[in-house]
Amino acid sequence: MAASKDGEKSGLRVLIVRGSFASLGGAERELLQLIRATAQRWEVSLACLDFSEDAKALLDDASVRLLLPTNPIQWPNGAVAEIMAKASTSAEKMWRNIEIPWDDFDAVHISVCRGSLELLPLIPAHLPVHYHCLEPPRWLYEDVLHRQIDGTPKQSLWLTKMLFTRQRKRDRAYVKKLIQRPKASISGNSMWIQKRLNVVYGLACDASKENGQPPLRDTNGCPLEATHVMHVIDWTLWPKKASKEERSALKNVEAVPEHYVVTVGRISHVKGTWETLQSLANTQLALVQVGGGDEADKTALIAEGKRIGVEVVCMPRLSQTQLCALIRGARAMVSHAHHEPFGLTPIEAMAIGVPALMVDEGGFACTMASVESGLLLARNDLSSWKAAYLDAKDPILREAWAKAGRPYVEKNFTLEVQIAALERMFLL
Repeated sequence: MAASKDGEKSGLRVLIVRGSFASLGGAERELLQLIRATAQRWEVSLACLDFSEDAKALLDDASVRLLLPTNPIQWPNGAVAEIMAKASTSAEKMWRNIEIPWDDFDAVHISVCRGSLELLPLIPAHLPVHYHCLEPPRWLYEDVLHRQIDGTPKQSLWLTKMLFTRQRKRDRAYVKKLIQRPKASISGNSMWIQKRLNVVYGLACDASKENGQPPLRDTNGCPLEATHVMHVIDWTLWPKKASKEERSALKNVEAVPEHYVVTVGRISHVKGTWETLQSLANTQLALVQVGGGDEADKTALIAEGKRIGVEVVCMPRLSQTQLCALIRGARAMVSHAHHEPFGLTPIEAMAIGVPALMVDEGGFACTMASVESGLLLARNDLSSWKAAYLDAKDPILREAWAKAGRPYVEKNFTLEVQIAALERMFLL
């Protein structure tokens, strides 16, 4: 259902569900961006068990009804809680205590997060449900989140896998309930995750599917396959040229090196921070990291940088204008993330004309392979990384990449594209 020409809402009433916004990372911010945009087009309600004040502030003045518990959920932690899947059972119980007016909605959009799918049994059978599984919970099915920043395991990996046995069973059971519902659908956030849904949950995967294309269904209307709905950016936040405000935005931020690359994401093994640092040895480039991290990891990263002769600057939380200024001044946006589900960073870099140099795997390979704007590189090919850093310095090549990247992003990764994709998934 489209908005009318005079700007009136379409009349589509959508409940958006996410278990928690506590971490307020990239996935949470992207969803809040979507909510702000859809609130101009749909009648939007948001159900959440743990909605922070910072998240509320990011909603700005969007017209959104919030359905929250009286007090935020206190997520159980510790080994016993992991073994007994306490977070899941606690979420299931808390959802029952939130009064949700189901007659007020035409469709439900669930964003993957601990506690999100636990609402599923309470959703009336007649409502279309789209489960945006940005990634099957990685802490349950992969080991990349259970390693130190240098790749060494935090503890025995077989023990970690055993601890999550019950949680994996519950997760798979909820997905099974989902795909047994008429009008339900499940999508990854890239073709890579669509394939992962096949590996983890056994869902059929059609590589010819387009972004937002609904699944094939059986005679009862139940989905027979997974699809994908890709992330997007708010085009207005990534201007082609720097404003006067942007040009002075970094004056009050700690000294930015003269020659540097930017990596975005919490300091961690899964984001490949350590490997990005190693790739910069003997390049005379500094590493500027955005996204925070544990103090111990930050100290270790800076110390390793000193050991190999690479300056490391870990940025504080930046405003959007400061972030644009930092990226625009970089030699390149860089990531060695391990099987990144989607990866907004190359899209953001392309939007403002900065080279994107990404590891050739996961979602990066899906979003960058069809455009000549940056490079996809083998993880361990250090000579290719060093050559790419030199390529990214070439003004003629930078200009060519910029001219190709921005139109590509505008065509494929804007909010209008994502909203249209979601409306197709709702079967309306």
